[in-house]
Amino acid sequence: MRIGLIAMSGVRVRNQKLIDIGVTLPGFVSRGKVIASLPSLGLLTVAALTPPDVEVEYLEFDEVPQSDDDLPDFDLVALSSLTARIDATYDLADRYRALGVPVVLGGLHVTLMPDEAQNHADAIVLNGAEGAWPEVVNDFKAGKMKPRYIGLKKDVFKPGTYVQPRFDLLKGRSYNRVTVQTSRGCPINCEFCAASIRITSSYQQKPVDMVISELRAVTEAVDLPFVEFADDNTFVNKKWGKALLREMRGLNLRWFTETDITVADDPELLDLMAQAGCRQILIGLESPSAKGVAGVRPARLESEAF
Repeated sequence: MRIGLIAMSGVRVRNQKLIDIGVTLPGFVSRGKVIASLPSLGLLTVAALTPPDVEVEYLEFDEVPQSDDDLPDFDLVALSSLTARIDATYDLADRYRALGVPVVLGGLHVTLMPDEAQNHADAIVLNGAEGAWPEVVNDFKAGKMKPRYIGLKKDVFKPGTYVQPRFDLLKGRSYNRVTVQTSRGCPINCEFCAASIRITSSYQQKPVDMVISELRAVTEAVDLPFVEFADDNTFVNKKWGKALLREMRGLNLRWFTETDITVADDPELLDLMAQAGCRQILIGLESPSAKGVAGVRPARLESEAF
């Protein structure tokens, strides 16, 4: 049995309103190219969740083959896409299904628009792949795949649930950056941010030893990797962050992350970030003035916040 895991890479802007407000400006285009070049961490996780007796192949399509004869042959296809390329994803799913190949769709867009996605798939996976994908594969083997599966929104880093993404599938490929996830969601529940209400039901943080293991796996798979932490707020937990950075100092990595402005209040943390190889930080500032955020409900921390 052979499963194709296909990531629809690339970023397309087709909405005229987005174009008019500047999504095609150089800064946005540059960041879009970085995002487009990232491997699909979700599908690498799906690969790790696949039973060992099943062969998987990980592919990335920027431009989809025009001829059906050029489409790779699989027994089952799983597709993942950004919303910006969901139309092309649906088209590819429809083509595979017309050839008699069952298709599974998953990811954030599918989770938010399940009825839409269901029209283009034999099965869809909502939420995370954890808690759902092994069942999908076993049901497919038995010829009784259900139309909808519900994955986990919490406890994804707990023993028995967590799997290390199959970074080994990236060997021999050239990447601008490789993503590693240290957490899901954010304990700062800002009303304008989707991180805490779409991705997960609560803030979840990966143990330091798991993160270090994944970083080592990345260095084994990709030459001179530049790591992009796929988090919403990597250093919201300063104590955890310092423990991680101390372990990272010997890995000789360069990396990027997203976090909040409170890192500026912790000189020790900043020093550790520099020592551990930090090269870029993205911090979101909603407005340069207090007037600009007037009326926005203040952020509130979850009960387990730090």
